[in-house]
Amino acid sequence: MPIDIDVVENRISDIKKTIQELHRLTTKQYEKLSMDEKYSIRYNIIVLVEALVALCSHISIEDLDKTPQSYKESVRIVAEHFNLPCIEDLEALVGLRNLLIHRYHVILDRKIYFFIKEDFECLYKLIEEVEKNIYKIL
Repeated sequence: MPIDIDVVENRISDIKKTIQELHRLTTKQYEKLSMDEKYSIRYNIIVLVEALVALCSHISIEDLDKTPQSYKESVRIVAEHFNLPCIEDLEALVGLRNLLIHRYHVILDRKIYFFIKEDFECLYKLIEEVEKNIYKIL
């Protein structure tokens, strides 16, 4: 089955909108965030990673003929395909999602807040590569 351009465009749109919302939420100082805003940050991280993994899984399976066995692997396959040097950053983002979903440890909202403030440079690079190359695939 070929790449579905609608799937790719919708997932990229989801990622961009979610990053925008995370940046909006983190314009406040951490100490001034309400508990609802902290929960919203957590939720948006989950949404962001789900969209990222859906995008990477689709590309992995439909274009690269590889079936990832995990969320991290789906991201790694696509990042390696585009020779991104920041694969660990993307895997850390997936790991953060896993932490939030499965609650392996106590969740440190302050750490999540500053993780977001550091930027999503690698994620933007991945999206840029996908957007640049997607029409070549079709």
